[in-house]
Amino acid sequence: MCAKNNFVLFLLLALLLACKQPEVDTKVKRPVNIDDTNYVLDKNYKKGDVRRYGVYPNEKISNKNLQNIISLSSKGLPMVFPKGDYATNLVLDSISILNFTFNNATITGGVNIVNNSFNIKLGGNLTILERLFVKGSSDIVFDTLTVKTDTLKCLTTKKNRGVSLYAGAKNISFQLLNIENTGGTKDKFYQHTAAALQVHGWKNNPENVFIKNLTIKNVDRTGLYLTGNGHRIEKVTINNFGQGSSENMFALGDAFKGEEKEFSGAWLNRCNNCEIDTLIVNATNNKGNYSVILDEGKYYEPTFIYNIHFKNKAKALPIKDDKLTNILVKNEF
Repeated sequence: MCAKNNFVLFLLLALLLACKQPEVDTKVKRPVNIDDTNYVLDKNYKKGDVRRYGVYPNEKISNKNLQNIISLSSKGLPMVFPKGDYATNLVLDSISILNFTFNNATITGGVNIVNNSFNIKLGGNLTILERLFVKGSSDIVFDTLTVKTDTLKCLTTKKNRGVSLYAGAKNISFQLLNIENTGGTKDKFYQHTAAALQVHGWKNNPENVFIKNLTIKNVDRTGLYLTGNGHRIEKVTINNFGQGSSENMFALGDAFKGEEKEFSGAWLNRCNNCEIDTLIVNATNNKGNYSVILDEGKYYEPTFIYNIHFKNKAKALPIKDDKLTNILVKNEF
């Protein structure tokens, strides 16, 4: 009798599992069979290749053709950028769906994602030579992103301005984020560049930024400036910072005036309920004021740095901590 009951229970469980609906990604639902007829300029390339619509690497880019591929992708057609340099700025303004894949492609200007843009995927391997700026936008996914300096190719002919995730930015993820040689001279061009990666926004701070691997190297001001809520970074490696000038810098909304000029490897300020698994700060020069700054935050929403390590001259730099800090460092290795 017991065996029979067990068999019946097994059958019922099997039926329930069979009827269970599979999990579905509801964020981006793309229609199929997008008609691109009105946009085709070069039939030698298959649907979804940007060259089919008149956008070619290493050639002058028509803004009309660029807007056409943005429009097509927002209708549900994924776009692929083949390897090469694209001499343009990419502006995604109020875009609700977009899927671009970059096959070792470089945008020689900047990328701006603004005004309630959401469900944006910039996949593959993308390099930007000016700046990534995100404001008031959400649900944005990057695979591998590099922001680096090449003054010969960059549209501004200047060093890059890094990555700025600003007010209202939410749910942004990077698998690999590399930032190299971010500028910071007295040039007004860098007035708003306080750090190579700055996550900030007065009274509307970013939320839920995820980075699997972050590397910051040879930057003129602070390496990482992190504010906001619910961020998770698995590994941060910062090599050399504070190499530039603090002249003509604008103040940061979440800090006291003048603090932005105290360059550090990493500065965590009003950073609540966040986690950094591993933070490595390395300095091989005598630049920078602090290795890290552990600033104030909500004590009931602590932020954790589970593992921290200082290398070379970073060992001799002081650590600045606010008496109201909510940041807990668990282990130094």
